[in-house]
Amino acid sequence: MLAFVAITLVLASAAVVSAIVDRSGDTVLGLARFWSRAIMLAAGVKLTIQTDRPLDAGQPHVFMANHLSAADIFSLFIAVPFPVRMIAKKSLGRIPFFGWAMHAGRFIFIDRQNPIAARRSIEEAARRIHNGHSVLLFPEGTRSRDGYLGPFKKGGFHLAIASGADIIPVGIRGTREVMRPRSLLIYPGSITVHIGAPISTTGMAHDDRDALLEQVRALIRDMSGQADRPAVADGPDRPAPPASAVNRGSGQ
Repeated sequence: MLAFVAITLVLASAAVVSAIVDRSGDTVLGLARFWSRAIMLAAGVKLTIQTDRPLDAGQPHVFMANHLSAADIFSLFIAVPFPVRMIAKKSLGRIPFFGWAMHAGRFIFIDRQNPIAARRSIEEAARRIHNGHSVLLFPEGTRSRDGYLGPFKKGGFHLAIASGADIIPVGIRGTREVMRPRSLLIYPGSITVHIGAPISTTGMAHDDRDALLEQVRALIRDMSGQADRPAVADGPDRPAPPASAVNRGSGQ
């Protein structure tokens, strides 16, 4: 944790200063990759990257991943082979240093409580894609609190279809054990990031959105090993969470 705080303060400050000379935000993305590697090394985390097919760095993509903990962010900055900007919830942009660095990197913030503002954020993301930038989002909209794969929101699929960009499904395993629920500590462990093959959205229309969502969700579910959240009420008959949701040795 001490290493995390020190590294974040130093590199976030460097990111903010870099925005003075580099308005594109690309310098910040390079710092983000270095920041992620330094944190993983300090915590003793081993990262394994599996890629189904080489990706064309000259084409913009929409990366979509499951979301288990904040360690997903570190892992993805390292695993994605070229610069990518996150579509993040608005509240992250208010965090001192961390949020300032995200603004300097020209990340895209979305206010899910305000449909009009959220639509504008999606439109801004589409403009970035048309300008050749790849984006990264978590289609669940938030971290899984119980280890199950939650329902996907439709905004990211509207974005991919509207921009014509390929979707890259990403499955992440192990980050829930590395950063456990209700804890800010980073534990030693192993993380695997599985980057799937591109899914073309060429020729798709609005009516194809739901089928595309289900296709991508099924792939991410298989790659991440997460189970669907049971559609049952709370009670003694509720199924136990999957093995990936159990905190190993956390006492929780």
